Amino acid sequence: MVTRYDQKTKDEVVTFIVDYNAKNGRGGQSAAAKKWKLNPITIKSWMVKAGVATPGKSARKKVRNRVADSASGALKRMIVIQEKIDDLLSEYEELKSQL
Repeated sequence: MVTRYDQKTKDEVVTFIVDYNAKNGRGGQSAAAKKWKLNPITIKSWMVKAGVATPGKSARKKVRNRVADSASGALKRMIVIQEKIDDLLSEYEELKSQL
């Protein structure tokens, strides 16, 4: 059986989620689902209709990509530094042989 919710309840849930996320960073949708015994998919649709950002898998992908980018950047910097170290070692060996 489908339950119909009035706009006042929907607004109350959305406001609760926004406030909860502002205080705790995340978890508002889960807390609202438990508090009102609602389906998370229903809550997500209310959030979207209210124009509230609902980061999901795409946000996690962006974070993962950012970490991958910084890791690859670190690797590139390490390669450059290793090349400099190799150059310095060869220069040192050359100077050492002149002694």
